[in-house]
Amino acid sequence: MTEALVQFLRARLDEKLESAQSSAAALTRNAGTLGVNPEKATAFAQEMVTAAQARIRLFEETVYPYLWVDGRAGRLADLQMRLKAFEFTAHPDYRSDWAPDSV
Repeated sequence: MTEALVQFLRARLDEKLESAQSSAAALTRNAGTLGVNPEKATAFAQEMVTAAQARIRLFEETVYPYLWVDGRAGRLADLQMRLKAFEFTAHPDYRSDWAPDSV
Protein backbone atom coordinates (compact mmCIF):
# COMPACT_ATOMS: atom_id res chain seq x y z
CA MET A 1 0.00 0.00 0.00
CA THR A 2 2.81 2.41 0.79
CA GLU A 3 4.37 2.08 -2.66
CA ALA A 4 1.05 2.83 -4.39
CA LEU A 5 0.61 5.94 -2.27
CA VAL A 6 4.20 7.03 -2.99
CA GLN A 7 3.58 6.70 -6.73
CA PHE A 8 0.26 8.56 -6.45
CA LEU A 9 1.81 11.41 -4.47
CA ARG A 10 4.83 11.73 -6.74
CA ALA A 11 2.55 11.95 -9.77
CA ARG A 12 0.43 14.64 -8.15
CA LEU A 13 3.49 16.65 -7.05
CA ASP A 14 4.87 16.45 -10.58
CA GLU A 15 1.52 17.65 -11.95
CA LYS A 16 1.57 20.56 -9.50
CA LEU A 17 5.06 21.51 -10.68
CA GLU A 18 4.03 21.36 -14.34
CA SER A 19 0.95 23.46 -13.57
CA ALA A 20 3.02 26.02 -11.67
CA GLN A 21 5.50 26.25 -14.55
CA SER A 22 2.72 26.74 -17.11
CA SER A 23 0.91 29.28 -14.96
CA ALA A 24 4.14 31.13 -14.24
CA ALA A 25 4.98 31.35 -17.93
CA ALA A 26 1.50 32.60 -18.82
CA LEU A 27 1.48 35.15 -16.00
CA THR A 28 4.91 36.49 -16.90
CA ARG A 29 4.10 36.61 -20.61
CA ASN A 30 0.71 38.31 -20.11
CA ALA A 31 1.39 40.55 -17.10
CA GLY A 32 0.82 43.75 -19.06
CA THR A 33 -2.42 42.52 -20.61
CA LEU A 34 -3.64 41.45 -17.17
CA GLY A 35 -2.80 44.84 -15.68
CA VAL A 36 -0.20 43.34 -13.35
CA ASN A 37 3.15 44.94 -12.63
CA PRO A 38 5.64 42.86 -14.67
CA GLU A 39 8.22 42.73 -11.87
CA LYS A 40 5.62 41.56 -9.36
CA ALA A 41 4.27 39.03 -11.86
CA THR A 42 7.76 37.63 -12.40
CA ALA A 43 8.40 37.39 -8.66
CA PHE A 44 5.05 35.70 -8.02
CA ALA A 45 5.61 33.32 -10.91
CA GLN A 46 9.00 32.31 -9.50
CA GLU A 47 7.45 31.79 -6.06
CA MET A 48 4.84 29.41 -7.52
CA VAL A 49 7.49 27.30 -9.22
CA THR A 50 9.84 27.36 -6.23
CA ALA A 51 7.03 26.31 -3.88
CA ALA A 52 6.18 23.33 -6.10
CA GLN A 53 9.84 22.36 -6.28
CA ALA A 54 10.16 22.68 -2.51
CA ARG A 55 7.18 20.34 -1.96
CA ILE A 56 8.89 17.70 -4.08
CA ARG A 57 12.19 18.10 -2.21
CA LEU A 58 10.42 18.05 1.15
CA PHE A 59 8.81 14.73 0.29
CA GLU A 60 11.87 13.16 -1.36
CA GLU A 61 14.40 14.29 1.24
CA THR A 62 12.52 14.30 4.54
CA VAL A 63 9.61 11.87 4.18
CA TYR A 64 10.35 9.18 1.60
CA PRO A 65 13.69 8.03 3.08
CA TYR A 66 11.98 7.26 6.41
CA LEU A 67 8.84 5.46 5.22
CA TRP A 68 10.23 1.99 5.87
CA VAL A 69 12.01 2.87 9.11
CA ASP A 70 10.68 1.20 12.25
CA GLY A 71 9.50 3.22 15.21
CA ARG A 72 8.42 6.80 15.57
CA ALA A 73 10.39 8.13 12.56
CA GLY A 74 8.63 5.71 10.22
CA ARG A 75 5.20 6.43 11.69
CA LEU A 76 5.74 10.19 11.35
CA ALA A 77 6.95 9.84 7.76
CA ASP A 78 3.88 7.76 6.94
CA LEU A 79 1.59 10.34 8.54
CA GLN A 80 3.29 13.20 6.71
CA MET A 81 2.87 11.39 3.39
CA ARG A 82 -0.81 10.71 4.11
CA LEU A 83 -1.40 14.34 5.12
CA LYS A 84 0.23 15.60 1.93
CA ALA A 85 -1.75 13.15 -0.22
CA PHE A 86 -4.96 14.19 1.56
CA GLU A 87 -4.80 17.41 -0.48
CA PHE A 88 -5.72 15.30 -3.50
CA THR A 89 -8.84 13.55 -2.18
CA ALA A 90 -10.84 14.80 -5.18
CA HIS A 91 -8.52 12.99 -7.60
CA PRO A 92 -10.18 9.86 -9.03
CA ASP A 93 -7.18 7.67 -8.10
CA TYR A 94 -7.17 8.72 -4.43
CA ARG A 95 -8.10 5.84 -2.13
CA SER A 96 -9.96 6.43 1.12
CA ASP A 97 -7.66 4.04 3.00
CA TRP A 98 -4.86 6.55 2.42
CA ALA A 99 -6.58 9.15 4.62
CA PRO A 100 -4.51 10.24 7.61
CA ASP A 101 -7.25 9.22 10.04
CA SER A 102 -7.42 5.67 8.65
CA VAL A 103 -4.09 4.70 10.23
